[in-house]
Amino acid sequence: MALTPELQSLADILCETKLVWLLAPSFPVDFEYPQIILDLKKIGVEKVVELTYAAKLINMEYEKILKENPSKKYICPNCPTIVKMIEFKYPELKEFIIDVASPMVIMDRFVKKEYWPEYKTLFIGPCLAKKMEAKEYGIDYAITFKELQEIINDHKENNILDCEFTFSVTEDGTPDFDHFYNDYTKVYPLAWWVADSMHYKGILTKDQILVVDGPTQIDAGIQEFKNNKNIKFLDILACEWWCIGGPGMMSKEPIEVKKQKVLEYKEHCKKDKIWSKLGKFEYGEDLDITR
Repeated sequence: MALTPELQSLADILCETKLVWLLAPSFPVDFEYPQIILDLKKIGVEKVVELTYAAKLINMEYEKILKENPSKKYICPNCPTIVKMIEFKYPELKEFIIDVASPMVIMDRFVKKEYWPEYKTLFIGPCLAKKMEAKEYGIDYAITFKELQEIINDHKENNILDCEFTFSVTEDGTPDFDHFYNDYTKVYPLAWWVADSMHYKGILTKDQILVVDGPTQIDAGIQEFKNNKNIKFLDILACEWWCIGGPGMMSKEPIEVKKQKVLEYKEHCKKDKIWSKLGKFEYGEDLDITR
């Protein structure tokens, strides 16, 4: 199957353009680690990073904000569809959206500031709305997992020569991400795990957090947030089953299978001690993480 003009124009420049690919943490549902790293390098990607470090910075800021203002109400801004929906449909709630950018935006800023300012960035994930957000915040390209697989397939089917590449390795020689920040935020694409991974205990009680996902639940969730004074943190995404249910994913497996793949990847990295490039908070202390 021929690539769309958009994907073809991207494929044509891969071996000639310095690119950092920002891989969403839901990738284990559709791709095998570490094979995905080699597949990306073969088609012309110089650098590949996860978004886990950006998610860590986000969590640290959420914790700080909640501690400083325990009586206020907040809406998590990670989902660009939800942010736009509130801005247009519920403008009276705009003030509750936390002034922190999404993991994609923060990781883009981080790699361009700290490591590769001369590189362009490309986001890969399960979300169609990220294309809109990427244009808004200056990320150079954004594609879905489905579109990535189409590029990989086209590369193989047309016998395109692999680009020359190098890759990082773990202590045991496993192909690894470039500046790979392995952290508990690998579970970010799963329901409840944004709240759980930000260590809300001692700040909020569980009944003060409302987790909402999917188009049939959004409006009811927003009304609950508006009317229930006890709710302090609304963690809400437009896709049912959170990011692992995004429209740009390929997998048709049951939701429990998808969840397990993300959790198994996290445990694999922890068990095999792939922690050599663990991101310390101070690395991003001077980084702008606002929306």
